[in-house]
Amino acid sequence: MPANSDFDLFVIQTPNKPFGVSWYQSDIHAGRTGSGSATVRGIFDRETFSVSPGGTTTFAPTHQFHLGVWFNDPNLPFRLGCEPGMTAPVVTPFNGEQHAGIQVVNTAQFPDNAGPLSRVHR
Repeated sequence: MPANSDFDLFVIQTPNKPFGVSWYQSDIHAGRTGSGSATVRGIFDRETFSVSPGGTTTFAPTHQFHLGVWFNDPNLPFRLGCEPGMTAPVVTPFNGEQHAGIQVVNTAQFPDNAGPLSRVHR
C-alpha cells in the first residue's frame, strides 16, 4: 500500500459495486514501508446478518460475508493515477465522514453469497 496512508475496512454484502449492506469495521494505517494491519474483534461467522424490519429503511435479513478496504482520502488514489480518465477524485461513502476514496482490495475471489466470513464457524 502507499506509505504513510490511511484506509477503512468494511464488512460488506457483496465485494463489487454497489456493495449492498455494509458496515464500518476498522481503520488501517500503512506506515513508512506501506505495511499496515488491524486487529478486530466481533462476531463474524456464517450466521452474522443485518435486518431492518422498520424505521426509515426496511430490508429482510441480509448476510454480509465479504470484506472491502477503501482509501480514506479520495485525493490519494487520484494522485497515484488509480482513476485513469477521471478529471476529479471519485468520492465514496466508505469512511466516518462519508468522504472516502475508491476501494483498494476486496474478497471478490469468493462467490457473492459465499464470502470468506461464511466459512467461519463459532
